[in-house]
Amino acid sequence: MAMFFLRKKQLPFFFFFTASDNHLSTLASKPSSNFMAEYLVASCGFSPERAAKSSKRISHITSPSKPDSVVHFLKHNNFTAPQIRTLISNYPHILLGDVERTMEPNLRAIRETGHFDDDRDLRELVASNPQALQLASAVPRIEFWRDFFGGDTRSLVVALTRSPGLLCQDVDKGISPKVALLKVYGLSQSSIASVMVRGQCLFRNSASRIESLLRKIEGFGFPRGSPMFTLALLAFCGVRSDTFKAKMELFRSFGWSEGELNSVIKKFPFIVRLSEENLRAKIPFLVQKAGCTPSYISRYPVMLGFSMEKRLFPRHHVMQMLTLNKLPVKMKGFHQIMRLTEQQFLETFVLPHKDKLPGLLETYIAASAGKIPVEL
Repeated sequence: MAMFFLRKKQLPFFFFFTASDNHLSTLASKPSSNFMAEYLVASCGFSPERAAKSSKRISHITSPSKPDSVVHFLKHNNFTAPQIRTLISNYPHILLGDVERTMEPNLRAIRETGHFDDDRDLRELVASNPQALQLASAVPRIEFWRDFFGGDTRSLVVALTRSPGLLCQDVDKGISPKVALLKVYGLSQSSIASVMVRGQCLFRNSASRIESLLRKIEGFGFPRGSPMFTLALLAFCGVRSDTFKAKMELFRSFGWSEGELNSVIKKFPFIVRLSEENLRAKIPFLVQKAGCTPSYISRYPVMLGFSMEKRLFPRHHVMQMLTLNKLPVKMKGFHQIMRLTEQQFLETFVLPHKDKLPGLLETYIAASAGKIPVEL
């Protein structure tokens, strides 16, 4: 009886990873509208919430037969449990795939390209792009993107993992016109590849949306073909139009003129990706505590990209301690102090005074670790 009780207590833990045929047969025989949600929890380890969301598009499945076949195929090919969950979440209809006629041949063909020396890269790619197991054009499209990234398989995997769905776009009709448009605005293929690898879903936008984005960037005065144009594209891509407009209004509320606002964008385009909460904390700190005017901030907007907790406040705190104790320092502009590397700041403002001002180094370390509350 003790052994039987122990096994019953262990059973749910086992089922979290591998559902037995008996258990799934029971699920299939139950008159439940949540069969697939229960299946995903029992056979793939989904949380109930994630299972409910992922099962909405495949709620018509009432038998474990095909899903079992697909999950077994993925496990047999060494996909990890998290990868299987990612794959199914990205494309639930994969559970209706034909393993023998489509999925296994596709996976074999991708392997036979010889581009994936490390099978982990292949599994990472497929987990984020499950359509690769079903598209007849999967291999030619993978070949196209690998050539696009200069034959670098790792860049291919990173870009397609961060921009899932690219393999579903027709190269001639969907991708090539967008590449041509970007080149008109002076971006080289390597620049386009760099934008993709750094995480922006550029080609998931329509050609008209991309052109609108490029015109907006040019409107701020970024010269076509310049490195800053590429950085602005990286910064602006993915920011919704309504969010962008709201961000512009927020900047105006800081007291910046239109000229200063344009200057801020040109010098630090990534400011458009900072959250409103982030900016509303930093601007008052810089103005009220650090003594920076709005005009000064507009001249050196990169300061807004630094962490309040790890850089702005700790360094300002050190400078205050030095000033209050009348210790001689070679003063620099606030933005110059913030731009110093960690080693440069320590060697210039902390270590030379740690004996004259006991606790200076410890205070700086504590402030950088968030142990001293930021004063606003």
